[in-house]
Amino acid sequence: MLPVDHGYALFMALVELMPWIADEELLGIHPIQGADLGDGNLRVGRRCKLTIRSPRERAAELMKLTGREFALDGHAFTIGVGKLRSLSWHTPLYAHCVTTGSSDERAFAADIIRLLDEMNIDSRFICGKRQTLTTAHGIEYGYSLMLHGLPIEHALQIQQDGLGTNRKLGCGIFIPHKSITAVS
Repeated sequence: MLPVDHGYALFMALVELMPWIADEELLGIHPIQGADLGDGNLRVGRRCKLTIRSPRERAAELMKLTGREFALDGHAFTIGVGKLRSLSWHTPLYAHCVTTGSSDERAFAADIIRLLDEMNIDSRFICGKRQTLTTAHGIEYGYSLMLHGLPIEHALQIQQDGLGTNRKLGCGIFIPHKSITAVS
């Protein structure tokens, strides 16, 4: 079992194992996936995946996490053998949660337009469900986000750089999504 909102606790546990993680700007820690029990908890299987997105030059250091143990919410976890994967050459892209500092959807959408413009990213987007997460500074709000109509070079840039804040807590990390049909 894990709390649904486990990003900050996972980040702190990993920083205890490898302190440099806190300072690596492009590092992102994906949320651990599990079955949402509806009471604020996830049921995770024995083979749940810890996925960390990092610059290529940090990959060898991250592989040293193999066999290391950490605790989250009173439960012990052991990190298995890592696998390297390249960024995906597919669009559309989806992030479970993106935070910008704005708590209402209109302000959030305006933030996304501004951030994409600052990155010179050409994309349309769909905001999804509002998320709540615990950070070192208290509660923040974000939204799931689908980016579609991206040229491949922009999809690679978004996967590499992320979008918004709290990347180490699982926010602003994009993965390929099969289609926008399910969310349209």
